[in-house]
Amino acid sequence: MDKATTALHLIIESGFRVGFWIIFLWLDKLSPVVRHIDEDELWMYRYPSVDSYFPKRYLYMTMVCVPMIIYIGHWLLARKNRTTIPEIIQSVYGLTLAYCLNGIITCVLKLSVGRPRPNFYFRCFPEGYGTDIDNCDGEYHGQMDGRKSFPSAHASFIFTCMIYMILYINTRLDLKRPRFCKGIIISMMTTLFLFASVVAASRTADYHHHFSDVISGALIGSAIAYIVQGCYSSTDEILQENLLRIVKPDHE
Repeated sequence: MDKATTALHLIIESGFRVGFWIIFLWLDKLSPVVRHIDEDELWMYRYPSVDSYFPKRYLYMTMVCVPMIIYIGHWLLARKNRTTIPEIIQSVYGLTLAYCLNGIITCVLKLSVGRPRPNFYFRCFPEGYGTDIDNCDGEYHGQMDGRKSFPSAHASFIFTCMIYMILYINTRLDLKRPRFCKGIIISMMTTLFLFASVVAASRTADYHHHFSDVISGALIGSAIAYIVQGCYSSTDEILQENLLRIVKPDHE
């Protein structure tokens, strides 16, 4: 694989991910299956309609900023190693693919299941009056979004991000071997997991999701992170060598 082929490889891989993300954004705007809701189960969906404690914009910022900080830290600690930058590039490609796959899988499940959110009643009847759930008074987009409870996208995305980065740190540092300040590193990894758990749990505290939605989202995100990171954790020496020639043209 020469330099030109490697560059083409990167362009195709990037375009592939852009296409996947466009599909995710398109799916996110579609209306889900409209499930029938009996009057005797309305109590499950009559929780208050409040703003998200952790809005979507903060979620996306976290998905970008946390990996960026870790990658910069990796580069600062191992910048003398000639393979550090190719390893980071390879990991970024894995992480972005994990985001795309998670987004599509989560959206397809939301559309297929159509489970109402805990605050669905007040999306349907903003004034708090009404029992005919098939004839809502609320804004249409709010109603349809209120039928996308399962699984939690916040939980799946935040766990995709944090579990992927935890595995990345563990792979690059090889914590099974004796290492200086191992306790601090493990504590940092635990903090990432705790942060993901708090963000996911906040979706039940603001009545946007049921507990089962959050748990399912966390499992989906963790599984995708584990599978994709496992595929990208192995060293592709040929690809890394050609990446090195691209990022450091004077290498030869």
